[in-house]
Amino acid sequence: MEAFWLAAAKLGSGLWEEFLYLLPFLLLGVLLEAIIRTMKWHVKIRKALTHFGALSIVAATVLGAISPLCACATLPLVISLLLAGLPLAPAMALLVTAPLMSPANYTLLNWQLGAGWANTVLICAIALGLFAGYFTLFLRRFGITEDRIFRKALPAGDFHDPDYPVEELRCACGKQLSHRVDRCTHNRFLVFLAKYWEGLLKIGKFVLIGLVIEVVALTFIPTDWIEALLSGQGIWPIFALTFATIPLHLPQITAAAMVYGFVSPEFGEGIQLSKGAGIALLVGGPVTALPVLAVLISMFRRRVLALYLGICVTGTIALALLYRLAPFTL
Repeated sequence: MEAFWLAAAKLGSGLWEEFLYLLPFLLLGVLLEAIIRTMKWHVKIRKALTHFGALSIVAATVLGAISPLCACATLPLVISLLLAGLPLAPAMALLVTAPLMSPANYTLLNWQLGAGWANTVLICAIALGLFAGYFTLFLRRFGITEDRIFRKALPAGDFHDPDYPVEELRCACGKQLSHRVDRCTHNRFLVFLAKYWEGLLKIGKFVLIGLVIEVVALTFIPTDWIEALLSGQGIWPIFALTFATIPLHLPQITAAAMVYGFVSPEFGEGIQLSKGAGIALLVGGPVTALPVLAVLISMFRRRVLALYLGICVTGTIALALLYRLAPFTL
């Protein structure tokens, strides 16, 4: 029993040291997102999406890369934009890009894995978003259009209404601390502080989950197995990681924190992350978020789920293989 508590204390101490090491960039990333949310810059861009015309796919991809929204929050937004007249192609670009990048994601990736990996994931997010948008646009000629994607007609109304009948789409933002502060004070600085606190709790939670997964994996999984996947130079790790992460809820921040624990020479095993495996895990894991797949299954026709999964899986594998073969490293 004493050995158990000693091992638990050692794991807890290591976890705490890693979290403290990441804390400065966690605070910076959350600060950037709180500023964006307080100034509502992403909302202004979102409202303009339906007016961008031929450039709407590019605009949606950019919005997805700078938006502080996670995958679960992006899907109701995408559905509301579809109901407001946004074509399916830019909606798909936004849905694919948003889980992969945000200001907090970028700053944390810089701190955890270096500027090279942060820039690589950013480029992959933009490339995958553009591919999703233009491939969906190409499929319009085969019947993949806005009027044939939902299983049934959605009831009219505002998703922000607490009485909206579709629970999966009903927005709970009115219960958030920042909205309560705004209603009571109308003070932008206090709203900013509330949004900063909300972001710190949400993003910090995902960082801790990633570190816990890493600590548990290093404790119970042979290091040779982990090293074979993360540092493997063949194509097997790419396919294995891409398909293994499909059923997992692995947000970008969690994935990055988990990888950091494996590759960090200070706190982890110092495993050398290969280019292909890194893309498969850091792109393939977040883009196939399990809650998003659940909503797609329940509300959309099967062709939409197949399109989304097909884009995410084939796009991840293609990006991983291309980067693996590239004669350079960012």
